[in-house]
Amino acid sequence: MIEWQLPRYGRGPYDEVPPVLERVLRSPSLDEEAWRELWHLLATEGLTVSAASFAALPYLRHLARSGETVAVDRALELAGAIVAGVLQDHGADELVREMAPVIADLRDALARRIGEGDLPPTLAVAFFRADLAFAGETGWSKAEYDFDDGSYSVSCPHCDLPVTVAIGEYGRYSAYRDWSEGDVRRRPLKPCSAERLGSLGRRMHDTAHTLGLLRIAEGLTYLFGQAECPDCASTFVVADRYAADNEPHHSASGPVPVGGW
Repeated sequence: MIEWQLPRYGRGPYDEVPPVLERVLRSPSLDEEAWRELWHLLATEGLTVSAASFAALPYLRHLARSGETVAVDRALELAGAIVAGVLQDHGADELVREMAPVIADLRDALARRIGEGDLPPTLAVAFFRADLAFAGETGWSKAEYDFDDGSYSVSCPHCDLPVTVAIGEYGRYSAYRDWSEGDVRRRPLKPCSAERLGSLGRRMHDTAHTLGLLRIAEGLTYLFGQAECPDCASTFVVADRYAADNEPHHSASGPVPVGGW
């Protein structure tokens, strides 16, 4: 039986989690309903985490080492979603620090699974995000990578103008978004070659390639490339501005181990 002593969290008592987790452990490849319930309890809507989420990581590590492909994939995907929430105000900082070796093991298990290949696109994207979360890049693990018709909103570092950066089939440009006229004063983006990407960009690019996410790999060269402000004409790296504008914050008194486990 799974037993733990943890403070209660907003949606209900922690004793909801162990029976569901036990169902998953008994039949990790078959019990779809148990997995759905576990996701709801540990990463609500794929976003909200709690102390129970981190307490469950050793059990997810066990499944990730099981050798059953379905169980491995489900465990790694859920663990990635949990670790991506490490900077939320979950009240479990000490527990997170204790889980650092477990998260390192999950990162190794993910690397092995990615190396095996044969992943459906949706799972490949989830693993792309999990790889970033396990590496401590929690902000980037939650970023949008819709390079079909997505866009980023960033602020110009020189004049503070809100700049829309589009990276998709309809164009790759920076612009000012006018809500009646659309994207105006467009300026073409200057992509960064894969060879000149910094360590983070290169890691993301290489992981995307390995996972077969070629559209994401190409889009990253624009995300880590240069944009021109349509107002003051200064240039800046899109990814730098996105990170600065979306840096995760954590109000706990002590640091949690982000930036690598």
